[in-house]
Amino acid sequence: MRVRIRTGSHRFHRDLPQSRVWTYDGSVPGPTIEAERGHPVRVEWRNELAGTLPVTVTLAPTETDGDGVPVQCLPGLSGGVPDADAASLPGLSVVHLHGGLTAAPYDGWAENIFAPGQHAVADYAMGQRAALLWYHDHVMSVTRFTVYAGLAGLWIVRDQQERDLGLPDGPPFEVPLLLQDRNFGQELQGRLTGELVHKTDPGTMEAFAPFTTVNGKVWPILDVQPTTYRLRVINGSNARTFRLVLLGDGGPQLDRIAQIGTDGGLLRAPVAVPPQGLVLSSAERADLLIDFSDLAPGSQLTLVNTASAPFKGTPFPAERARQAANLEGLLAYPDVMRFRVVPGPSPRRLATPGQLATDAAPPTAGDLDGAVRRAVALVEQELDQVPNMLTMRELAEVPDGDPSELITVVDPDANGQAGTVTRYRTVACHFEDTVTFFPMLGHWEVWQLINLTGDTHPIHIHLDPFHVLARRAITVTVPEGGITDTTTSALVRLGRSPDDDLEHAVDANERGLKDTVRVNPNEIVELAVRFEAFSGRYMYHCHILEHEDRDMMRPIVVMPEQLEPFMT
Repeated sequence: MRVRIRTGSHRFHRDLPQSRVWTYDGSVPGPTIEAERGHPVRVEWRNELAGTLPVTVTLAPTETDGDGVPVQCLPGLSGGVPDADAASLPGLSVVHLHGGLTAAPYDGWAENIFAPGQHAVADYAMGQRAALLWYHDHVMSVTRFTVYAGLAGLWIVRDQQERDLGLPDGPPFEVPLLLQDRNFGQELQGRLTGELVHKTDPGTMEAFAPFTTVNGKVWPILDVQPTTYRLRVINGSNARTFRLVLLGDGGPQLDRIAQIGTDGGLLRAPVAVPPQGLVLSSAERADLLIDFSDLAPGSQLTLVNTASAPFKGTPFPAERARQAANLEGLLAYPDVMRFRVVPGPSPRRLATPGQLATDAAPPTAGDLDGAVRRAVALVEQELDQVPNMLTMRELAEVPDGDPSELITVVDPDANGQAGTVTRYRTVACHFEDTVTFFPMLGHWEVWQLINLTGDTHPIHIHLDPFHVLARRAITVTVPEGGITDTTTSALVRLGRSPDDDLEHAVDANERGLKDTVRVNPNEIVELAVRFEAFSGRYMYHCHILEHEDRDMMRPIVVMPEQLEPFMT
């Protein structure tokens, strides 16, 4: 079936057997595409973007206004001057299907840019599990502006295994929800203009906008019948993390929610939402069943966000969700959306299957025996007069006594003494540095992500999904001058520091297939990944778009094993 779709200034073609297209009022998100597992899709991405960037980009001169209110909690420019370079930015684009098992030429490499009037044809194999994916722009250094402007849409992969479970499939009981935070221009009289504003301030390089939008609408209301709904939720924000709590008249209603899927599709079995709420950092997805069957018409439930920004994993009890507003934490308006029960057929509660999938089991210890192990440090380098530089520094083990600038990881023994000491030197920092990661096709690898910063970073790996193996608490000491443009010095001691209030546990809803994982402060996240589908050049990066654009991104090249004897 060949379909042409127009939404705003975007048009594309696709060959899609057994497919559907959903459209929504307005142009955000872009059309939601459904594809069938095993049925390849060819898309002609046509760049018909006209004019310049439809977003006013500004840096406010101060962190707070005259009343001490953080400027990022306020609409308008807050005294900032529009960025002239951003204002003249033409409609450059390159499309990445996030979560797709995509051949390298079509993956949306950030430098493979096409200009207005140009087009690119991409073949998507669709040889993957049913899951909620999304497509978005990925242009080098300006992804934070193009995605903010609206260049993103949802993509659902279906398969028979999922259909056999009898889950809600399509409207009205399956509802994709794209959550984003947005800021708008303001007239002198205080009225909002609707003009998109990307505003940062001297102390915060990320844009944390005050208004939450769902499918492009601010604080919408969804009418629901007294039955079970399936919500396909994605955090499409530039930087904001959501910790979602469902509230009713009596307080939190989290027991109404069962999570059945995550980034890579269905979990092995349904799990409860974590007791403090469902945490979704940028690009993370959740497949949820919510039971409204016992509610009378007129009942209302409100979905709120309790996560302050920049997110550090700081706990916040669900019972206090109504008091989550926090100007210091750049959370001016916690409300996300409201559900309003309307009359419908006889109340019907969907029986949640006890087993959902059998193809998402993590690797065994035997699978990982002898696996290549890699270490990456997440680093923020403080700079003068310009925003800080965020990098992911690839590390290589070195012997004792090596004179290089080192990251030393100490794993104490039962007596608190240095039981195991591992020393690393930095071998690559920036996106354009030489490639050091050459995974072999079909082989398991174990990656350690070591967070040396004070914030949580959602790390996304292109191509195949991965399993989160562990979160480990660490205490980090960085000496004066320990982080330079090319070298890194730090002492990393495994174990919780006295002032660390995070659990550093892998949540039940993280034990499925993931493509994006949160790495909290004072934490090492260990994951297992096996690239099985395609060879070629891909990347991994922080999905806080302001960090990705400030160099927190690195290439990887997946290689067929048969080429290893010929590589130097």
